[in-house]
Amino acid sequence: MKIKLLINSSASEAILSAKLNEVGLTDNDIIDYNKPLLAQLVDANVIVNDFSKIDKTLIDGCPNLRLVHQIGIGYDNVDVGYCTSKSVYVANVPLANAVSVAEHTLFLILYLAKNMKGASTGTSIHKSRLAGVLGSELQGKTITIIGLGATGLEVAKRAKSFGMHVVAVTKNPSLKKPEKEYFVDSIGGLETLSDSLARADYVSLHTPLTEETRSMMGKKELDLMKKSSFLINVARAPIVDREALFTELSSKKISGAAFDVFWEEPADSNDKLLKLDNFVLTPHIAGWTNESVDAIARIITTNIERISQAEIPLTIVNSELTY
Repeated sequence: MKIKLLINSSASEAILSAKLNEVGLTDNDIIDYNKPLLAQLVDANVIVNDFSKIDKTLIDGCPNLRLVHQIGIGYDNVDVGYCTSKSVYVANVPLANAVSVAEHTLFLILYLAKNMKGASTGTSIHKSRLAGVLGSELQGKTITIIGLGATGLEVAKRAKSFGMHVVAVTKNPSLKKPEKEYFVDSIGGLETLSDSLARADYVSLHTPLTEETRSMMGKKELDLMKKSSFLINVARAPIVDREALFTELSSKKISGAAFDVFWEEPADSNDKLLKLDNFVLTPHIAGWTNESVDAIARIITTNIERISQAEIPLTIVNSELTY
């Protein structure tokens, strides 16, 4: 079983490789991004992937491929339909980093609330009690969580502990349990989005990137937000319309935004969004902690073991494959 680790994180590679070795899956190679990828992947039975594009060309170039395993919950960079047509499983890790991402979400919210970017600009970090730099409390503020999956639920728990009023917008609200069990004050469907955006002091995105959600936060939606409100995105950048966001931020129609994701990664340091004083970017690290990577490695190892024993992976996303 030839396993190729297409992961742009040396720490994650080391942990996963160690887990695979523990269960006897020792034929695993770390891919060098500085060399042509396909030549290194051609004999792969399994590709463990983070953000690389797995498309028709790559899939056709790996004739023995049986499994593409994402290291996180997202798989929008994988051509799942074509994998299915070639009888290649696609699996993800849907729950392992929910707490890590939720904690990072609250970190970004606090960073915005306490006006840390303004307080640390230039030499001001060395000054005491800067005149004109004030933060705000989270208690009593309203957060609208868009997407009440595993991560959205963990964000709701933490926001409630800060005394925030928690509103959730989710695709199938009727499938959710009573609001109190989810640490939210109200749950609504997509028809409540406009009202929920208008009420929010903070809007936090936790929905997957699909054709339905692509650019779901456009000019119309951003215009509904209060001038004093903030947008947080730890999901996928294209859920937000890039030009609309720049216009809203540069004209101060919303107070600020904090993202852990970007439209191109790594981001170009000269990008106009990064020049704004009310935009914060972290380098797609929300889900990366010692605990989450260890859990991710265990799930991936289990699924690869199952493939080696002609069993179906536990977390496949193309479930129509049953061979």
